[in-house]
Amino acid sequence: MPETVKNTNGTFYFYSMPYSFRGVRYVLALGKDASVLDVHISTLTDISVVLSRAAVANDGFMFAVDQEDGTFLYYINGEDILTGQSAYKAGLSKEALNDGYVGTEEINGKKYYCVSKTFGDQTVVCAVAQREKVIANDKYVLFWSILGFILIMLLCLTYAVIVRNDFVKSAVNTDRIVLFAGSKNPIYFDKSVFKKVFPLMVTGIILLFGISFYTQTLLEISEGIDTSRVALDEVAARYEDNTLSRETIQKYYDEQFLGKARLISFFLEQDPSILNAASDHYHSFYDKNNNRQYLTDDEGNRLKSVASSKGLQDLCDANDIQSIYVFDENGHTIGTSTPNWFFTISHDENDQSYEFLQVLDGRVDGFVQEARVNDLGENTQFIGVAFNYFTKVDNRGQTKYVSRYEYESEARKERASKDGYSSGITPHHSLIQIGLAPEISQKLLESTEVSSILSTNMLSSGYILMFDSSPEHLCVYSPNEASINTPALDLGISEKAFSGNAYYGFTLINGVNYFLYSRYAENYFFITALPVVDMFQMRGKIALITAIISFILIFVLLGTVTLTNKEEEELYAAVSEAESMNRLNHVIFNIILPSGRSASTMTAAARWDNRRIPWRQKSPEQKLLLIISIICGILLVAILLSNLNVNQYHEEESTLRYILSGGWDRGWNIFAFSACVAIMAFAAILISLFRIPVRLITALLGTRGETIGHLLLSVIKYGGTLGTFFFCLFLVGIDSSSLLASAGILSLVVGLGAQSLIKDIIAGIFIVFEGEFRVGDIVTIGNYRGTVMDIGLRTTKILGPDGNIKIYNNSEISGVLNMTQEKSYAVCNVAIEYGQDIEYVEAVLETELPKLRKANKNILEGPTYQGVQELGDSGVSLLITCSCSEANIKTVTRYLNRGILQIFYKYKINIPFPNVTFSMLNEEDRKTMEDLLADQKKKDEKDEDKGR
Repeated sequence: MPETVKNTNGTFYFYSMPYSFRGVRYVLALGKDASVLDVHISTLTDISVVLSRAAVANDGFMFAVDQEDGTFLYYINGEDILTGQSAYKAGLSKEALNDGYVGTEEINGKKYYCVSKTFGDQTVVCAVAQREKVIANDKYVLFWSILGFILIMLLCLTYAVIVRNDFVKSAVNTDRIVLFAGSKNPIYFDKSVFKKVFPLMVTGIILLFGISFYTQTLLEISEGIDTSRVALDEVAARYEDNTLSRETIQKYYDEQFLGKARLISFFLEQDPSILNAASDHYHSFYDKNNNRQYLTDDEGNRLKSVASSKGLQDLCDANDIQSIYVFDENGHTIGTSTPNWFFTISHDENDQSYEFLQVLDGRVDGFVQEARVNDLGENTQFIGVAFNYFTKVDNRGQTKYVSRYEYESEARKERASKDGYSSGITPHHSLIQIGLAPEISQKLLESTEVSSILSTNMLSSGYILMFDSSPEHLCVYSPNEASINTPALDLGISEKAFSGNAYYGFTLINGVNYFLYSRYAENYFFITALPVVDMFQMRGKIALITAIISFILIFVLLGTVTLTNKEEEELYAAVSEAESMNRLNHVIFNIILPSGRSASTMTAAARWDNRRIPWRQKSPEQKLLLIISIICGILLVAILLSNLNVNQYHEEESTLRYILSGGWDRGWNIFAFSACVAIMAFAAILISLFRIPVRLITALLGTRGETIGHLLLSVIKYGGTLGTFFFCLFLVGIDSSSLLASAGILSLVVGLGAQSLIKDIIAGIFIVFEGEFRVGDIVTIGNYRGTVMDIGLRTTKILGPDGNIKIYNNSEISGVLNMTQEKSYAVCNVAIEYGQDIEYVEAVLETELPKLRKANKNILEGPTYQGVQELGDSGVSLLITCSCSEANIKTVTRYLNRGILQIFYKYKINIPFPNVTFSMLNEEDRKTMEDLLADQKKKDEKDEDKGR
């Protein structure tokens, strides 16, 4: 290492040589430029510089405190600048200055998590982060998990109450288990209610698992972003200093070896014994006649070259130099530490040594060449300095190199001589060139290399990639050398990572799935790559634990809701009888599906009349769906408002804001999934809200408005659904236009052979979307009446009253008569004789019809005498009706016909038989037109007689 000496002219660095001349040890002063390195080194150890460049997660920072007086050696946190002030007065405890301290400290009214470390006797450095920042993300996940649990719990409990009330209103005999039967007030467990709510509970727990899994994923992505941001802050601070550091270190390196070359030059000028060593190497060339011609020096002797000089090699070893070359004034090698004695400075500008002609010609005193491959194929850096050597002819006539000291001594004698004394010494201006191994400079510059700058232990198993700003975005640095100089697209990195905006995404690099975070700085793009496997280690476990705990809690709470006592059961029984009458005209009622399960449905007419069904008449499932829709709508609006800066619930670079920004890659990732869910929820809410203005239009415009309203609803429903579907396809990276084109080509190919299949599928889709009939509806297709058992993509299955199943192709279904309603009418048309007293019959029916209802529980209302239906050929037709469920209409009709017949038998009311009268015309009795005229004439004469 160099020694530093300060004088009035500045700071100098000195290197001492291992040789001395005439008892004097020589040292080399590098000059005042070396003070730049001194300044730079001092900044690297300055605590304010070090702490200002330190990166801490969660918007943390670092500060330093003097242990002796408790003042801040460095404290800058945003607008808070406390450097030089008392740490104790700011609120820092004395315990925080202990080495290894971990705890919460309050500074200027703000609480921070602090970790302390003592360096020496003076300073304690504390890495801190504001407490609210540390728990912000955990609060976010905790909020959504608790909110999900509360909502699902409330939905289950609310649904249980709604189901119980519906059972009461419908007078359903539920399955109960008696607990503590021996007590005065036994407890009843309602299995029917529990079975009804249990699927909702299981679905809710699965949904809660998904919510927890989703929020944990977002949290871990946020933590990955935060870690990446901190790592890039650390790298950015290092990168800003890189240019200055590299230039300073390179300059220091150049000055160091340039000074060593000058010192070697000075040493050889003072002690040229190395050049006087014996040698058999002489510079020569071959003339046109192929005769060898030797080069001569100024003394007329052959120009020799000392190769593999031990003295020069000792200088190389002592100064970390690879080689030394000494050239004469014509550029020929006259001494070298290597076996390569034959080198000559080239005059060809394409050769490596050409640049050293400027030193040989005296234009510059020294030149530092960048490392490159030399003529021998070796990677070497050369430095050349001016060199003066002196020669004379010895007493044997040979050329001898003499020292500068001898030359200057003889020169003084010549100047002092009056008789023309001449020493015979000739001065020469030449060049010394030293060769350096590139590893030396690389070692010095190792801290400024990209690999060193981009190295960080904050990313665990992840790493940082660096790309240039070219259109191809070539990889400048990667731990995997095979990736260097590879375009980003070939590495699977999206173009959006180079937009200059915030970018998060996933990609597959060398078979490993990584999460990427991108940042632009200093004309380069820095991208952190975190292995997805390492990021998402805990989300599944935490989500599973959350779901299990929630299941246990909701199961216990739901069990308590399904428990009733004797008094409550009696109250429910009293209410049930009164409520059953109020449900007769409701559009929502319960049916038994072909599978045997009870379910609620809506009358066929109410499905298309655009009416608003009152809350009281809604089925439990519809009430639950409405509650869920309201909750989802409120949550969606809250999220939208919070991300539109109406409410600042999330940070500026939160993942939710990033999802809504649309800056992510289209594909199968969590960002696209989140956007699809939000779009579908938003579209569903808009389609539902659109029904409100449609109702207003239909109310204002009458039948025309009703027509327009149904058309608008159909267009919005289909258009919104298809638009949302194709937009979601676009979000997940599927080209909708290509999909449609492919579907068109596919339909064209298979159209000839699968026309009926395609028609069935399309018809099935429209049946489901239009809701013409549903599973459990009672319909008549053609002449076949039955219950819809299944609606498939190609066929529909109808369960007939005989237990047989008839299968229809969807495309063949037409003219459907949907008879699904809570009550239908059984009709009995019966005739009486014309001679029967109608009032007598009506009195009998008024007395006997109520008795029929009491005998048959399937009759909901009636039977009722409706009056004379028709005056028939053989009798008077009477109309009698009663209401029942559509499922029982056949049975009730048969029962009604039988009952009326029995009543007529009882009261001797005859039911007429068809009568036919046969007649024969007598020719003698046949009258003609003449008879008619004769009769008219007789009448007229009679009238005249009366007039007289």
